[in-house]
Amino acid sequence: MLKSGKSFDENILTLSGELELAIRWKRPSLLLVICKSKLSQNRAEKALEKSIRKLGQGIVRINVDAGHPDAARLILEGGGLDRSIFFVSNLDRGGGDDGKNAYRALNIYRETFVDQAVRCVFWLTLSEASNLPKCAPDFWAFRHRVVEFASSHGLTGKNLPAGVLIWHIQDPPDTPRDLLERTRYREELLGQLPDEPESVLSRIELLGALGYLYWKLGENDKSWKAVTDGILLAGKHKLPQSKTQLLNSLAILSYEKKEFQEAFKIYTEIPEIGREDGFLWMNLAVVTSALGRNSEAVVHARKALRLQPADVRLWNTMGHLYIWMGKIDEAIPFFEKAAGLDRAALAHPVALAVCYSLLGLRGEARREILKARRNSDVEEAYVNICREAMLGSLETGLGMLKAVLQQGQMTRIDVERDPVLNEVLGELLAEV
Repeated sequence: MLKSGKSFDENILTLSGELELAIRWKRPSLLLVICKSKLSQNRAEKALEKSIRKLGQGIVRINVDAGHPDAARLILEGGGLDRSIFFVSNLDRGGGDDGKNAYRALNIYRETFVDQAVRCVFWLTLSEASNLPKCAPDFWAFRHRVVEFASSHGLTGKNLPAGVLIWHIQDPPDTPRDLLERTRYREELLGQLPDEPESVLSRIELLGALGYLYWKLGENDKSWKAVTDGILLAGKHKLPQSKTQLLNSLAILSYEKKEFQEAFKIYTEIPEIGREDGFLWMNLAVVTSALGRNSEAVVHARKALRLQPADVRLWNTMGHLYIWMGKIDEAIPFFEKAAGLDRAALAHPVALAVCYSLLGLRGEARREILKARRNSDVEEAYVNICREAMLGSLETGLGMLKAVLQQGQMTRIDVERDPVLNEVLGELLAEV
């Protein structure tokens, strides 16, 4: 769930204000800036540098490495202390048997920063922010201000909702009433089919369609029966392609029941005919991630993209997979690719807005929400809920979602399966 915090612009004002006072009073300033991604760090550096230039100061970048772990010495060797702000990065790369030499150097030479009135911004990753007070506690005590960019990424659980898993059936989004009508129509068709060999394939296709429609309606027991009936029929008549697609449906149903090991077993036992099916590999990636094997999941997902690089659903699922792994930076290119493949969809700019919001980049998030609004006629309420949850008030966004549910525009099962709503509302969804 997105958590409230200072905006990007507020953080830049805080940092530039601290540095302005330090320059005016000729005093040291040790600022610690925590960035949860390289994207947010690069943007913050550029914005802060622009403010510093207005103060008549230059920027000197100090990149610590194993050969040069002592930031204080590097700063003094560079000179220009009275007219420069020093940006220090890469403390985790300072070398030593335990990789902590840069921290030890800060601890030993902490007074140098104060005695020489150094004005310095330490750009820290999450790992470095965790290590600094433990490995350099005396230096940590000398700090003047700690600023954190990017909202915290805390989701309701470690497993993606089942809505990211890909069915072989492609249907347009429907209202609950439309789904019911389509389900009844196919039930009637199935009842009218003659029990003859010539109608076997049609029966299997109808069972698969009904399995999907029941699932969409949240009637998973009916879905399970339709799918397993289809699997038995396809196996009996030796129709491996149909059986493979139905096994995919069965694995999705198992995943939603949180039977991750069973879903994994289904995918790994699918016949050879499914080995070139990108949907199966991407779904296997999601299941593997649910089992806690993220590195393996990424391998499966990338294979899916190689097999079917033009399918927008694969790129979208890959993006959400990275979000739930906490790798927001790495999710963005996949949503950008999805948006390039399907410029009319609203799912991809909304997902990009989620990424930017999680990174604390509100301007970029707002831009993507505007794109989503232009792409949406019938789903304006959904976009407004996402916008409010990301850029406004979580409570207001939740209230808007409750109203949409009461009006019948969405169902609770839609909400439970929607990755974006889970990403932006998190545990608040339990109140729906």
